[in-house]
Amino acid sequence: MKNVKCSTQAELDAALKDPNVWPELVGGGEFEIYDSAQVTIYDSAQVTAYGSAQVRAYDSAQVTAYDSAQVTIYDSAQVTASGSAQVRAYDSAQVRAYGSAQVRAYDSAQVRASKYVAITKTGKNVKATGGVQIDYQSPQSLAEWFEEYDVTSTDGVVILYKAVGSDFTSQRGGNYTPGTTPKSDKWNTTDECGAGLHFCGTPHHALRFYSEAKRFVACPVAVESIAFTANGDYPTKVKAPCVVAPGCWEVDINGKKL
Repeated sequence: MKNVKCSTQAELDAALKDPNVWPELVGGGEFEIYDSAQVTIYDSAQVTAYGSAQVRAYDSAQVTAYDSAQVTIYDSAQVTASGSAQVRAYDSAQVRAYGSAQVRAYDSAQVRASKYVAITKTGKNVKATGGVQIDYQSPQSLAEWFEEYDVTSTDGVVILYKAVGSDFTSQRGGNYTPGTTPKSDKWNTTDECGAGLHFCGTPHHALRFYSEAKRFVACPVAVESIAFTANGDYPTKVKAPCVVAPGCWEVDINGKKL
């Protein structure tokens, strides 16, 4: 997958025609995306998303999302969402949501919502006004963690996810090339961070730990090997000593095999 920077709508339209290109929107331009298009936006770029379009927004980028569009925002990016759009907000991102939109807010995100918007608040620093607010309680056991992320065990093995670079290398330098079974050279079950391979229950959550990731991999992991930390600083991840056969395979951000 090749990343191409686009500063105009014409450049974006051209990039979206190539299935091997991931558009990155930069500058202060205004863009529109439709259907199942996927883009990343930075700086002060402004995007209007329709259909089932998917957007990742950073910095002070602004997004308006309609229909069933899905948006993940970081830093101080801002989103206005309506229809049944879904938004994940991190850092100090700001969201205004209307209709039957759904918002999941983390860190110090701020949400203003109309009457029927569902807001799930993860973390005590989230500020929300309006909507139907749910104070999320993190899983207290590995079984609850599996239930939270809809992870199902088959013959003692579960499929977890990792965000990686274009060369299938993780942010920490681990190699997750499809077909391989990476193994940690250090392992313990006590430390939440380090000393093992770290995984999430969905590619979306894996992206949180490597925001510049270009690819995602599915990783089969033995349930009996997984270390879970209740009430940890990073409740969306677990760790294990290795990936088991048949090894990793590439997926898209929704977990669909590529």
